[in-house]
Amino acid sequence: MSEDPNTKGYSISEAAQELGVSTRTIRRHIKAGKITAVKIQGQFGEEYRIFELPKDVEEQIEDTVQEGAEQSQDNEKEKTKLIPADDAVSSLKIILDLQEKNIALAAQLGAATERIKNLESQIQLLSPPQEAPKKHWWQKIF
Repeated sequence: MSEDPNTKGYSISEAAQELGVSTRTIRRHIKAGKITAVKIQGQFGEEYRIFELPKDVEEQIEDTVQEGAEQSQDNEKEKTKLIPADDAVSSLKIILDLQEKNIALAAQLGAATERIKNLESQIQLLSPPQEAPKKHWWQKIF
C-alpha cells in the first residue's frame, strides 16, 4: 500500500500486484462492481483508489481464470469435431463445383486477355506514325 497521505489505498497496479493479476483484470472487476474503487484527483489527473481488497475477489479471479481455460478447451474441441458423412459428401460436392467454376473463369480470363492484346495491336496499326522529334540547329550541324 502506498505511504503518501494524499494517495491512501491501493492504486490499480498495486492491487493487481497484490492479487497477482493484470491491471486490465482489476479494471474489469471495478467496472463489474466486484471491487469497490473511488476516483480521486491524482498527480496526473483522476485515478482509481481501492481502499479494501475483498477476500472473495481473489477466489472470483481464480474462478474466472479457470472458466477462461475451460472455454478455450471447449473451443478447441469444437474445431476438431468430425464432420458427419452426409455433410462431408455435400461439402465435397460444393468444393468440386467451385473448382469447375474456377477453371471456367480462368479460361474466360485467358480469352479476354488475348482479345485485349489483339485490340491493342490494331490500335497501334491505326494510329498515325509519330514524327521524329525536331533537332536543334546545332544538332543538325554535328
